[in-house]
Amino acid sequence: MVLKNNRFGITLYVIFFLLLCFTACESTGTQGKGLLSSSGRSGEMLVVCSSSQWKGELGDSLQHFFMSALECLPQNEPVFTLSQVANQDFNAVYQKQRNILYIDIDKKYTEPEITVVKNKWASPQLIVNIAAADESEAIAFVSYYKDKITALFLDAEIKRFQRAQLAQQDRNIDKKLQETYKISMIVPNGFVFAIKNENFCWLRKETKYWGQSILIYVQPYTDTLMLTNPYIITMRNQQTKQYVFGSLDSSYMIVDEKFIPTKSEFYDFNGMYAVKTQGIWKMIGDFMGGAFVNYSLLDEKRNRIITLDGFLYAPTDDKRDLLRQVEAILLSTKLVE
Repeated sequence: MVLKNNRFGITLYVIFFLLLCFTACESTGTQGKGLLSSSGRSGEMLVVCSSSQWKGELGDSLQHFFMSALECLPQNEPVFTLSQVANQDFNAVYQKQRNILYIDIDKKYTEPEITVVKNKWASPQLIVNIAAADESEAIAFVSYYKDKITALFLDAEIKRFQRAQLAQQDRNIDKKLQETYKISMIVPNGFVFAIKNENFCWLRKETKYWGQSILIYVQPYTDTLMLTNPYIITMRNQQTKQYVFGSLDSSYMIVDEKFIPTKSEFYDFNGMYAVKTQGIWKMIGDFMGGAFVNYSLLDEKRNRIITLDGFLYAPTDDKRDLLRQVEAILLSTKLVE
């Protein structure tokens, strides 16, 4: 599918294209399709362009667009990790990469365009092709659509995590979530209930170096203010103060907004109205902290708010991919009858 920009003016065709990109069905995998499994680490993006372009203004711009620091992490980590290969060297080895941004600069293009392709050489794979007449036009075009391009690659990353998690799903946990909270969630093996009652549970997975956690709590929906940032933060603090402790019994978790403010935005959660909130947490009475991501969903049928909150403690490790793994679990959530 091809998107032509008409010098960056948004048209109905552009809008249709972008919606199609976000709602298109994913490939079911390599079985029966003759495709190899894609390679590359989580969060990696391969940029295909000439070496001179990569070392010049185009490369600097792409790194600025896609390697900017992630918001709401306690340390600087890029949205993506970029590597580059020249167009003439883009052979079968590189064609197996999971995330590919292909830049084609040629005078034959009368206007810039995007082509989005899935699973061309491997699976799962996402390829975004950028075509433009010259380097400056390509930079302006990518700058205009950088948020949409980023969202496409991030959505692909989440779906890859979810496929892996589905293969390792702990169905006993899912059964208990359905029985108690009327939700289904793909939680992989390794997580256990630290706390579970009628309205709250804490699922956690601990390793030697890091820990991943999921909080689920429900409350009756009484006011639209319940889906605003101040209420979401206040409710989170109430729940974590009561249930989430550090290494000392007197310690408890709260949101830390001293240096990194929380960020809330509307989110379409499988057709449900939701608010996504991100920020940093810390322990009162203990030297611990980390990042969290929170989805507060309006369940209109049962007239309640469901909060899905994932947080991470990884003092010595990079946090981007570990937090995205937790977010992928949250985003797998569905309501059940």
